[in-house]
Amino acid sequence: MRKNLGRILWILAAASLAIGTSVSPVAAAGHGAKAPPTVPGFDGHTIKLGVITPLSGIAAVIGKPLTNGNQVFFDSVNAKGGVGGKYRVQLVQQDSQYMVANALQGYDQIKDNVVAFDQVLGTQIVQAVLQRLKADGLVAAPATLDSLWVKVPQLIPVGAPYQVEAVNGFDYYIKHGGQGKKICAIAQDDQYGAAGLQGLSFAGSKLKFKVAVTVRFATGSDVSAQVGQLADAKCDAVFLASVPNDTLSIVTKMIGRNFTPQVLGLGPTWLSGFESSPDQGDFYAKHFWLLAEGPAWGDTTVPGMARMLSDVQQFSPTQKPDQYFAFGYAESWAVDQVLEQAVKNGDLSHAGIQKAVLQIPKLTFQNLVGDYTYGPASKRNPTRDTTISRIVNGKPIGLDILAPSFVSAEAAQLKF
Repeated sequence: MRKNLGRILWILAAASLAIGTSVSPVAAAGHGAKAPPTVPGFDGHTIKLGVITPLSGIAAVIGKPLTNGNQVFFDSVNAKGGVGGKYRVQLVQQDSQYMVANALQGYDQIKDNVVAFDQVLGTQIVQAVLQRLKADGLVAAPATLDSLWVKVPQLIPVGAPYQVEAVNGFDYYIKHGGQGKKICAIAQDDQYGAAGLQGLSFAGSKLKFKVAVTVRFATGSDVSAQVGQLADAKCDAVFLASVPNDTLSIVTKMIGRNFTPQVLGLGPTWLSGFESSPDQGDFYAKHFWLLAEGPAWGDTTVPGMARMLSDVQQFSPTQKPDQYFAFGYAESWAVDQVLEQAVKNGDLSHAGIQKAVLQIPKLTFQNLVGDYTYGPASKRNPTRDTTISRIVNGKPIGLDILAPSFVSAEAAQLKF
């Protein structure tokens, strides 16, 4: 009897020890991986990521919600213990005011104190920062959809490029009443505008239409002359590459000229709230389509949207529906997948993160945005989906989807 009692006590003690030393599933998954050594931007506990974005100035209406999307994603990760279940993430922000000089200055101020950049916003700004990223061995997630970034090892792009948006948009337009119509374009006079025009040109070559008139403008400038050219040419459809403040100016000038073409705007042209304007709302509803990506805000049948909305409710309950927030959330989701691989490798150094980027075969987002083939930069292949929406007052973000996840044969042919 004493032997049996001893055996029972031994079993209970062993069970008690096992319970006392149990680990979480996340920690168990990482069992055996060596802890990353401290490096610039990682002190053994906290991973610091840089953000260069317009928090003031003309593009702050994009930069602020986009950065909040970055933050909410990592708030959720931190609440679960952090990357690898152990390491919290901190964002170190610099206000670029959407100006290259400010962006470069901000980059220099924080580059030695971050492991990577979670966001660099603006096509022309990413171009300027890229040379320094290469020299410093850093990687960054661009908050811009130019196809230039697809095969750049120092960058972690997500989403369909602007060129894809333009091609899909005009395929849809041509096949829904646009055949034989006069097509024109107005674009920001920088690389962002050039990217959109490149897509429009490709669409024209494949769909057999010519762009009758193309005008360019400097952001924040008077667009009266440019809109006048389009109105005088009696364009039936106008491709638009702008940021929201210029979209508002362009639409206002169109209304003033009684010029009512079908406008097809790239993703960054739109700002939630335009749809309810007493002066421009009717024009948007009748004459504006947005070319962007992702499901309707609130569509919880999409797992990625359901996850994002759950995090919004917990960490930023005052956040209103906003397409830029959703992009920022997806952007951090991509960077998190890279960081998880780097932690698994036991190396959060600049070189270690570059190695992790190459090791990831695919970035996935549960359909919040399309999956993106990764691996070596030469093998990268972005999603070709575009969500085409009309404008409706009373809908989240003012958008009512005409064609979800639309992929034209022409967009599928694009090579980057």
